[in-house]
Amino acid sequence: MPSSDRRRACAVAAVLAVLATATGCSAAPIAEETPQPLTDDQAAAACRRSLTDLNGENADRLMQRFVARDGDRQIRVYVSEPDKWISTCRLGPSGHEETFGSVMSDGPRDRITFYGGADAVLKAHLLIGRLPAKATTITASLPSGATLTGSTDGDLFLIWGPGTAVEGARLTARAADGTAVTTATAPGLDT
Repeated sequence: MPSSDRRRACAVAAVLAVLATATGCSAAPIAEETPQPLTDDQAAAACRRSLTDLNGENADRLMQRFVARDGDRQIRVYVSEPDKWISTCRLGPSGHEETFGSVMSDGPRDRITFYGGADAVLKAHLLIGRLPAKATTITASLPSGATLTGSTDGDLFLIWGPGTAVEGARLTARAADGTAVTTATAPGLDT
């Protein structure tokens, strides 16, 4: 091969090597990175961005009330009492998945009040609402036969069943002494 052809071939090879490097191409196989779970700070920041997108300037008034975790998945609940607004943010291993909000309606203080309606129940597998007066705990008996115990903060409750149908669950709110205060059926397909 004449030297000018060799120089051209070398130049072409050099250009191809530079392009391969610049575009991240290589002849060696690239090891796939395993997604790392979000840190608490990363999850909170992702939810704050999503809450701001959904709620605009009212997002600053939303205070975190719950964080429920299931492996690498979690759901965070934020409330703005002055606005009577509740927002939830669901995250998975790769980050934010869904955020939605709902009005916190007033209901009879001796009953379980649900927020979020069928969207929360069907999309997020979430039961959220206000505990009745005198209640300190809440459980949900699912149609599958499983029972989930809710988180409470003295006023609100959260029951999250990721990957589990919660529609039509039978909720029981109990007083500190274990007696049933009231029961209610969660929203479902036909409510």
